Amino acid sequence: MTDTVNELAGDAALPFVLTARGPQCAPTGDWNSWLALGGRGSGKTRAGAEWVRFGALFGGLRSIALVGPTLHDVRETMIDGVSGLCHIARPDEALPVYESSRRRLVWPNGAVAQAFSSEDPDSLRGPQFDGAWCDEVAAWKRDKDTFEMLQLGLRLGRHPRAVITTTPRRTPLIRQLMTEGGVAVTRSATRDNADFLSPAFISHIEARMGGTRLGRQELEGEFLEAEDGVFWTRAMLLAARAGRPPPKLGDIIVAVDPPVSIGEGADACGLLAAGATNAAGGGGQYWVLEDATLQGKSPAV
Repeated sequence: MTDTVNELAGDAALPFVLTARGPQCAPTGDWNSWLALGGRGSGKTRAGAEWVRFGALFGGLRSIALVGPTLHDVRETMIDGVSGLCHIARPDEALPVYESSRRRLVWPNGAVAQAFSSEDPDSLRGPQFDGAWCDEVAAWKRDKDTFEMLQLGLRLGRHPRAVITTTPRRTPLIRQLMTEGGVAVTRSATRDNADFLSPAFISHIEARMGGTRLGRQELEGEFLEAEDGVFWTRAMLLAARAGRPPPKLGDIIVAVDPPVSIGEGADACGLLAAGATNAAGGGGQYWVLEDATLQGKSPAV
């Protein structure tokens, strides 16, 4: 399913209709940061660049921060890359101009985007912005320091905002953003953008990494919780997964874990059906038949 970003322009008519997947479009609501998590090649860089371009040309943004792992990354990916700001201009649109001596991108209407590196958080002291695009924050050298300095500079306009595009990893900043109020989170996988990727790449990388922990992070764009010290890791559960249970089970148990309270916001009422085959010596196989857990219900319902 696609959404047309032409609708976002309001009265400002774009020269042609550009379609984008839902996760590539800015979320609705009163968010301060949009955390766009995505697998490799899922189109997250294009989403960030389109958000900045639209804001600079139609959304009233005039002072924008472009923050990447290094200044080289900002220039090569966010500005001059295939999905960068200098490559997504429409056919009848004047290109923004990059002033390398001042490390800034200038649009004909006066909007300016300045380049910053996560290697130098203090470079964000002094400048002020009404918008920011942070790319690949999972690879930032001094992630929390850089992001905090950026927040102090987002002080212009009615509602300064930041879009954060990255493949997720368990870094201090990503962990903070995943639980922080005012952060809208979207997710997209590499395969979602298959129409714009090599079929050979898709088949090769899925065969190589599909179903692995690294594949879930790098291809599915999942934020993986730490598994250190847990009794059952995902790999163990997948290895124990079997097909359909046998037609006859020696024992079937329905377990109920009732909630303390009832209604909206209450704990779930756990309902689980499990079965086991009988075997000599107390052995056998065990099967989870159904997890029918309900939210906001009592055992009597």
